[in-house]
Amino acid sequence: MCIDLAKETREIIPPAKAIARALNAELAFVHVIKAHGRAEDGSPIDPVEWEIMRREAKAHMERFAQEHADGDETLTTHLFEGNCTDQICEVMASRPQDIAVLGRGHDETGAHIGETAREMLESGHNSLFLVPFGVEPKRKFSRILVPLDCSRRSERILPLVEKIARSESAEVVLVHAVPEPVLTDAGPSEPSDKELISQLNKRNERVAKTYLDHLSARIGAGGVRVRSLLLRGGDIRRQLAATIEEQAIDLLVLASHGQSGFADVAFGDVANYLIRTSNVPTMVIRFGGNTTEKHAFSQARSKGARSPGTLAQ
Repeated sequence: MCIDLAKETREIIPPAKAIARALNAELAFVHVIKAHGRAEDGSPIDPVEWEIMRREAKAHMERFAQEHADGDETLTTHLFEGNCTDQICEVMASRPQDIAVLGRGHDETGAHIGETAREMLESGHNSLFLVPFGVEPKRKFSRILVPLDCSRRSERILPLVEKIARSESAEVVLVHAVPEPVLTDAGPSEPSDKELISQLNKRNERVAKTYLDHLSARIGAGGVRVRSLLLRGGDIRRQLAATIEEQAIDLLVLASHGQSGFADVAFGDVANYLIRTSNVPTMVIRFGGNTTEKHAFSQARSKGARSPGTLAQ
């Protein structure tokens, strides 16, 4: 968790501790001070003044950790020197399994992603947990939204979501927004166009519903409260953003890439939009390049032109 001593960061601690508790992870506080010898404008720093600043920052971080420790809990602190963004990105790049917790601004115009968060999102190395400032912090999550596009990439986040849901006694809401079929618009429309679009919509909705029902049953069998939503028509990104408000979601969990993702792009278009518009704590989960894991329907057998036709028994 990245701490800025010049700003109020206490409000992002309860959500961070809830996630750490759910994942049985250590929560560590990190702060970066300017490098020894030079100020941000390049002018020299008196070494005595710098040492006093370093000791004060270290003492402040230790008090901060003690203040927010629960019972016998010990929260570790780390003090780095140099450019904040460079230092944090460098440390996290060497620890790809770790999750970086960062605060972000938010007002009526949407989310404001700081330089460090933006650099980490674009680097493509780590999972991030972004907590908006100015929003009443929750010590427990009650409803988790998980957008899925029926791809294995998006589906891989579900085990982590289940851990959080069990720890928080939260309900999981699986959601899929059915994309509008697009026909090549290079000439006059044909009489069969409307029927073709209608058939595609029906087919996609049927397959998506079967997919969500299958995942819901699997998650529910593990004792987690779960339900699913199928969204139809309109822009996928805006539908998902509206669902966050309508369903009173207090935690959004996203895969960095979905069906249309590319390995050389840090995160997908839908994830990018929700990160920048959501006013709830948002986790962006990344995975390595392992593509051997199976899709939920990898054992399904098709019947004729329909796929999947039946679920594996």
